[in-house]
Amino acid sequence: MKGTYQIYLFALTFVVAIGFFIQRSFNGSGSLYPIENVERHPWDVRSFDKALFGGDSLNMTALTTLFHPFFDSNPLPNFWEQERNNPILRDHYTNVQNLMDKDAIANDLNAISVRANSLLGLPLPNQLFFYISGIDLESPCIYFPGVTANDTSYAFVGLDNFLGSGYPGYAGIPAYQSVLLRQSQLSVAYTHAFLATLSLENFNDPTLVGQMVYQGKIALATEALTGYTITTGEVLGYGPEEWDFLESNESNIWEVFVREKLLFSTDMMVRQRLSEPAPFSKLGTAMDADIPGRVARYIGYKLVKSYAENHPELSLKEIIKIRDAQKFLRDAQYKP
Repeated sequence: MKGTYQIYLFALTFVVAIGFFIQRSFNGSGSLYPIENVERHPWDVRSFDKALFGGDSLNMTALTTLFHPFFDSNPLPNFWEQERNNPILRDHYTNVQNLMDKDAIANDLNAISVRANSLLGLPLPNQLFFYISGIDLESPCIYFPGVTANDTSYAFVGLDNFLGSGYPGYAGIPAYQSVLLRQSQLSVAYTHAFLATLSLENFNDPTLVGQMVYQGKIALATEALTGYTITTGEVLGYGPEEWDFLESNESNIWEVFVREKLLFSTDMMVRQRLSEPAPFSKLGTAMDADIPGRVARYIGYKLVKSYAENHPELSLKEIIKIRDAQKFLRDAQYKP
């Protein structure tokens, strides 16, 4: 687990939830791998944030027993006493408790876990821990399946990573990154934690299309594991206006990729400016300022989705295990 556990104070709005119901056309994807009647998996849900900040004092014996993963790396009582007595952290803990429905979140994550087990064979978590991560942009959620079949499987969710872009605690984070720190991204991040335990990369392919297919497989799997309950744009991290722009200009964007021979580029700078988080994507066109960041991920998703639609005989697990990015390019029949 990482570092100092922090939470911050702000007034959360319901804009994201409202936008979800308004933007049904924001989805843009059929249910390729649906699972009907997802049954609840029995697991143990524990709130380390409440145990650390909520009581009158710290019972280290009880804490190390109930929350031992947090103490394996730092068992010093003085450290946890300092964390607990930090007035800023205590204020932020109260804020998180008031603004987040942990039961509803746990139910959503339980369903994702069941789908990950059914579709991909990943072990079901025995325990889910809510905690304060200190705003961890790289690992907002963590999944540990265990080393052997007899090991306990854990999942961790840092609730302070999903408090909304207007949260004052995100003030030092660039807007194109903080906009993703919204509660509707929690399910996406949780799913990504599961997928991170699989080897989906195209290790022997340094081209841009290799990266695109890798990101496309993640997006395709994320849709399935979240049960197609959130929009494709949300899966890819786009707002409604960004998604509408991409959908309206998909063929033009693809034409630039082909014309400029970007698909087979091995230039790291090309990969960074087209597939990594950024305010916008730099394709070298007049519409660059309007093209949302990570545009290569968008095209990669479209490419992988087209391949999946044209190969219905393959399961999701079989699709995402294909390492040959060129195979997707050849056989997807992608025609925007």
